[in-house]
Amino acid sequence: MKKPHLRRLRVLKNSAFLFFNGDFMKLIYFLFLFVVAASSSNAYAADSILRVVCAVDDVGADVSVNGKFKGECPLDIKVPMGTVKLKVQKKVDAFSDRIFEQKIRVDYAVVKRVDVILGAPTLNAEGKRVKPEQSKVSKTQEKSAEKKLKACTFCPEMVPIPGTDFEIGKYTVTFDEWDACVADGGCNGYMPVQEEIGRGLQPVINVSWNDAQSYIEWLSKKTGKNYRLPSESEWQIAARAGTTTQYYWGNELGFKNANCRGCDNNYDKKKYTTTEVGSYKPNPYGLYDMLGNVWQWTDGCREGDCAKLVLRGGSFEYEPEYLTARYREGIEATERINNLGFRLARTLP
Repeated sequence: MKKPHLRRLRVLKNSAFLFFNGDFMKLIYFLFLFVVAASSSNAYAADSILRVVCAVDDVGADVSVNGKFKGECPLDIKVPMGTVKLKVQKKVDAFSDRIFEQKIRVDYAVVKRVDVILGAPTLNAEGKRVKPEQSKVSKTQEKSAEKKLKACTFCPEMVPIPGTDFEIGKYTVTFDEWDACVADGGCNGYMPVQEEIGRGLQPVINVSWNDAQSYIEWLSKKTGKNYRLPSESEWQIAARAGTTTQYYWGNELGFKNANCRGCDNNYDKKKYTTTEVGSYKPNPYGLYDMLGNVWQWTDGCREGDCAKLVLRGGSFEYEPEYLTARYREGIEATERINNLGFRLARTLP
């Protein structure tokens, strides 16, 4: 028969084993929960990056994600996996802002680039408050400007851009308009080569940025109005005409929407040439050939290097990928090319 004190010792040893074994299992369990929590936290902030990129004129715009201000464009932002609401906003003046808003789907541990194109200026809260008071004055000014322009037979037709303070040429400058300058002793007497396609309503070509400035100087002096080339931002607002699609007529190239290599179903059967201005349908603002026909000079500098000025819009001998409203090309101000012209802009009084 076993002695009582030996039985008590064995009971104590068994109890100690159960006690320490239970604590060890609890420890393992809590370590498991900690690992799961850490893993879950890393999944939320797994270095997914939303890379917000703006056009040159829009650098410095305010960037917000899900309603929270994050900084100024361009900007890299750490975001969780899933859908986030991006808003980029730049103040134009006390009454209007240019805004980009879009829901963005971000996958796990990726860099998601978003090329931001701010829309045309829209009234902010202050603008909406004062709009009724200014509308009558604005309409009167527009009618007065329209009457004065109609009296000028050699002036390119201009179109005011909604929600902005500028207007832009309805068409690119034509040979007829250029020849009027030369006939009046302007444009340094330069007669651009016509490439055997005729003059008249064909867009003027073989004009450098410097040549365009000589035309602008003559026209401004002749009319008493301050004409100029559009900035890149102005050109882009005018070209998009409030749309957000690949082209101002939609996301598909389609047929006969512009003059480019491949824009027309029978283009391969004809010689690559310009067409008379207004041959294709206008964009929603009533502007013709904003994409295609001829490249258009702007006042933008190529990547901050003003030795090269920016061209926009593509041309008759370039493929459709060059026709998007955000594509940029840059060349020297003295270049004269047979697919390069320009259109005018003017700040409204």
